[in-house]
Amino acid sequence: MRSQIHLDQVLQLSSMHAKNKIRWSKSIFSTKNFPPVAIFLLMFLFVPVLQLDGFALMPGDLGDARLNNYFLENIFQFFTGGTDSLWHLPFFYPFPYVLGFSDNLFGSAFIYVLARLITGASDTAYQIWFFFGYVVNFGAAYYALRRMKGSVLASSIGAVIFAFVLPTTAHAGHAQLHYRFGLSLAIVFFSEFLNTKNWRLLLIAGAWFVWQFYAGVYIGFFTLLLMMTMMLTYIAGFLIDGDFSFKDVVKGFRFSWRMQSQKEKIFVIVGAALLFLLLVVLFYPYLEVTRLYGARRTWGEISVMLPRPQSYFLADASFLWSAADARVFAELPMRHEHQMFIGAMPLSLALMGFLVGSRVKNGATFLLMSGMLGGAIALTLYVGGFSIWYLFHKIPLASAIRAMTRLDQALVFPVAYLAVITIDDLRARFAWGVKAIIVLILPLLIFEFGMTTMGTSTKESWRERISTLDGIVPADLPGSPVLFFSQQSGPFFADELDSMWVSLKHGAKTMNGYSGISPPGPGYDDQYGKDCSVVPRRVLSYLEFAHQSGNVEAYRALMSRIVPVGFDNCDPAWLNTSPPLSRADRIYTEKEFDKIGLELGEIEKKGSQIIAHVIVRNSGNHAFAAISAVGKPIRLSWRFINMTGKPVSGWDARRDLPFDIPAQGTLNVSIPMHHSAVGDAMAMQVSLVQEGVFFGQDIGIQPLTVPLK
Repeated sequence: MRSQIHLDQVLQLSSMHAKNKIRWSKSIFSTKNFPPVAIFLLMFLFVPVLQLDGFALMPGDLGDARLNNYFLENIFQFFTGGTDSLWHLPFFYPFPYVLGFSDNLFGSAFIYVLARLITGASDTAYQIWFFFGYVVNFGAAYYALRRMKGSVLASSIGAVIFAFVLPTTAHAGHAQLHYRFGLSLAIVFFSEFLNTKNWRLLLIAGAWFVWQFYAGVYIGFFTLLLMMTMMLTYIAGFLIDGDFSFKDVVKGFRFSWRMQSQKEKIFVIVGAALLFLLLVVLFYPYLEVTRLYGARRTWGEISVMLPRPQSYFLADASFLWSAADARVFAELPMRHEHQMFIGAMPLSLALMGFLVGSRVKNGATFLLMSGMLGGAIALTLYVGGFSIWYLFHKIPLASAIRAMTRLDQALVFPVAYLAVITIDDLRARFAWGVKAIIVLILPLLIFEFGMTTMGTSTKESWRERISTLDGIVPADLPGSPVLFFSQQSGPFFADELDSMWVSLKHGAKTMNGYSGISPPGPGYDDQYGKDCSVVPRRVLSYLEFAHQSGNVEAYRALMSRIVPVGFDNCDPAWLNTSPPLSRADRIYTEKEFDKIGLELGEIEKKGSQIIAHVIVRNSGNHAFAAISAVGKPIRLSWRFINMTGKPVSGWDARRDLPFDIPAQGTLNVSIPMHHSAVGDAMAMQVSLVQEGVFFGQDIGIQPLTVPLK
């Protein structure tokens, strides 16, 4: 009874508290708040503007950055009539829902669209979109921290930490993480809801939460994770108190709901239904991708990108804290994804804030934020081969989130909150506190955040690659063409993105593509260079996916629309007759391989590549399938040898068979090699391997020697 009375008293005060909050919040952006603008501009000039040399450099490399730019450009093209779908993008054609292979950026696209309309250039619009991300991240964090009773100065510094901290610069190439404004706003309103039981605040938190999911699925998921750990902290706080049970906590929420007016209940229910509908609209295509493609991340993929204790102290791009040679970091898998160190100043401020908050019992918000931070770290930490996250990784949404190290982008908000406590404590306790903050702490933050390197590429390289590839597109394209480009100068992902951009420019579909995952089937599992056999392989892969294998008319209809660009060995017969491409459901025996031999065809030297054409001859009476249903495919394998005939590499390199090896016939397989891979080798030896079963040279097949010099 005593517990219920206490809860009721708290709930009866909630309405008055919420009204005071609203009146107080109106003063947040008054004219006295010019320091936030000055502090933001200082950091903005010293970090992104300086790092990107104004508009000369692009944030990120030729891969993910251009992919995110492509997603934004497709949205612009959709609203201006250039493309016909937001979800069925014109790459990896004709596979559906390919935007669901990655993030979508819908929630921030309006900034890009406006910039695109003004500038007329996709890359410049992308730069403006990227720069504006700092503005909204800072503004949202500042507003949230002010609502949490931070002073103008403290909230400004906390917002600087949230918007410009080291991991933000390290992740500049992952622009899908850049817009994080919804996270800070969802968290502050959710914490206020827990403290006051005002259900309208929960609806506001939900609105920012949904918007954050639209701005970026990764950060949206991390927002959900933080809100869940906050809720667990809230429940744990009551249970640890000893006077309350879980049932009492539930009763408290039920009581607060009954206290709402009928009009307020209807408002909250309708609003929640609309937000839920928006989430359904967003996630339906992702669920379709899971259903159609079976797209799930395995524990092996996720575990290598779970934070380790040392991940929180790694900042390779920082001139101050780079630990490239430190032994403690040497064994981190996917090291580039573990750049989670927030910096010495933010870490010091956060630790001091935690000590101050613990000592003065800073209130419910402090407990919620601290518990949220500690809970999220504990749930995702990977130590000694074990992580609590293993228990959650198979949940539908969680199973799609591979790079959990990117959680650092979300954790910096509670870090910023703790830093605010430190700053305001200095202001309150010491007469010289404000001077120390302005003269010492702020310059040190600017210095630390500025002394790092952002991954960049030149705007000229972006434009030059597209212009070069566009120059080889045939002038007389047929109606409804499907462009398919060979891989050019590399790396392969840059080539694929070049093809996507050029096709988008021509308003054409393309079978090229690059994204978080790839379509299933042969033709998407290796680099193909200028080998035209990839064209029918990808067509056959789609027909198998669409349950139209063996449909000759469907094959011919799709092949007739494809315009191969830059390929060397396209066989005209493929237009009407598909080459044999079957799937074996068994392992071939050593005796069956007796009839297979290798012969050397032509050796080509084109630019930076050497292409060896190998002939696989089958004198037996049965064919060998190019695909294995039991995971034991037949492939070409090779190693390099020096002038004395001694190997200088292992049998590690692989090349898939493009098609079946026909009975009493031959199969031509091209092996492209970059000069850098060949090195000083004088020749290479080529053999066959049935993966996981045996190598050809071990069962009597004579390796083929290919001279390289």
